[in-house]
Parts: sequence; structure tokens; C-alpha cells
Amino acid sequence: MKESDLIFRVKQRDHTAFKELYHEYIGYVFSIVKRYVFDEREYPDVIQEIFARVFLKIETYDAARGEFKFWLRRLAINQCLQAYRKQQPSEQFVSLDQISEGEAGEPERLTELTKEEVEAFLQQMPQGYRQIFMLIIIDEYSHKEVAELLGISLETSRSQLSRAKKWLRTHLPMLFTITASGI
Repeated sequence: MKESDLIFRVKQRDHTAFKELYHEYIGYVFSIVKRYVFDEREYPDVIQEIFARVFLKIETYDAARGEFKFWLRRLAINQCLQAYRKQQPSEQFVSLDQISEGEAGEPERLTELTKEEVEAFLQQMPQGYRQIFMLIIIDEYSHKEVAELLGISLETSRSQLSRAKKWLRTHLPMLFTITASGI
């Protein structure tokens, strides 16, 4: 069945169509939740809330403005960030005092990493850095959009991304040592 037909049926409140949509996109939504939600125990609740929002807000989807997958991605990311804010009402970002000094050289074998290795490595990144990094680098939001989504200033968004990149430069060589030794 074509995606547009399926979405039309969901907009008509066809529960069978919604189940089909769920099965079609659960893997995609799970991959987003896995990147943005830090506690695995929260995954089912966040995923459930995302699909509840899809069902409630499907009328706002307009195919003329972009693909469904991108609309779903934005909705899922927003829901993940909302869940994060509920659990971490203060100190969402790492302070300057927590930043480690030291620079390491850029890794030469970055392209050799598997997607799973990169995702596992990013799980180790401090939460504030990781959120900004994921939003700007992976999901291609602008600093302005990130600032609005997270309720922070543009300067905070920029500085957190800079710190995330510094963290990566410092820690990526360790990843190559670990993956090269087969651990």
C-alpha cells in the first residue's frame, strides 16, 4: 500500500491503518528514541507517547511540506526532548568546570567505524553535549531551532556543540584503540 493512502486512512481514524503505520515506522522511531533517551527503561513509554501524538496530530501532516518520515522524525525528537526535560528539570548542560582539558589528534579511521560502534560511543558522551551534537550534526537542526527546542540561548547551543566536538577529539582515539584490540 502506498504511504499516502495509509496516511489518508489514519487521518480518517482507521485503527487498522494506524497499526500498519506503527509496524511500518516502529524501527525508525526506536532508532530516534535510542539516540535521545538515556534510560533504556524509558524507551517503551516514550515510543508509546510518540505514536499517541502521531495519532492525535496526524491532521497537521501536510505532504506538500515534506515527507512523512521527516514530520515523524521532528515529532519524535520533540517528544524525546520533552521526556528528557521532565526527568532533568535542572542542569541539562555540562558546566565549564566539568570540561576536561587536553586535545588529541583527529582520528584517521573514522570512516571504518560501524553505525553500532558510533552509537555506542555517543552513548558515553555527556548528555548535554550529546543532545546538541545529535540535533545539529545528525538531525541537521540549526542552532536557532535547537535553542528554541531546548529553551537555551544560541550561544549555549554553539558552545555545547563546540564542547561536544572537543570531547570527540579527546575520546575518539580511545575508541580506535578499543576497536582495534577487539574489545
